[in-house]
Amino acid sequence: RPMEIGSKKPVGRFRQVVEVPTVKRRDPRFDSLSGKLDTDLFEKSYSFLKDYQADEMKKLKESIKKARDPETKEKLQRQLSRMLDRQATEASEKRRQEIKREHKRKEKELIAKGKNPFFLKKSDQKKLELIDKFQHLKDNPKALARAMEKRRKRNSAKEKTKVLGAKRRRFN
Repeated sequence: RPMEIGSKKPVGRFRQVVEVPTVKRRDPRFDSLSGKLDTDLFEKSYSFLKDYQADEMKKLKESIKKARDPETKEKLQRQLSRMLDRQATEASEKRRQEIKREHKRKEKELIAKGKNPFFLKKSDQKKLELIDKFQHLKDNPKALARAMEKRRKRNSAKEKTKVLGAKRRRFN
């Protein structure tokens, strides 16, 4: 049985007696009413931001040249490198999407001809990306040499860790 309380006693502060209609706020980014994200449309709609970014990078470079204080110069340099990294990441992501789009288009053509659909594995996708990357690097021999050197170093480091791991396992 519920406890009986006199009507004259005031209700606790946190106990809701009368339902107050509250306005439910919703974020349009995650709302289903907004529809699906169309990346191409997004790119077109906000393409002016790339111009702003390029302008900002130009100003940053100028301010780096003008800066006398090494601490300020370092800070500006980090900001510029961050922007450049972001730009490179966006470009690589765009290339990756383009490769996927191209593969889908070819597959649709083959399916229309009556072939069975073939979906790329992640490893095959990475191979296609690598091929595309080196196709782009062919135009710039210096960049190609740098990329090959970087790859060589990474592979040798992996090989060293494998060898060390094998030695450690053998001694244990």
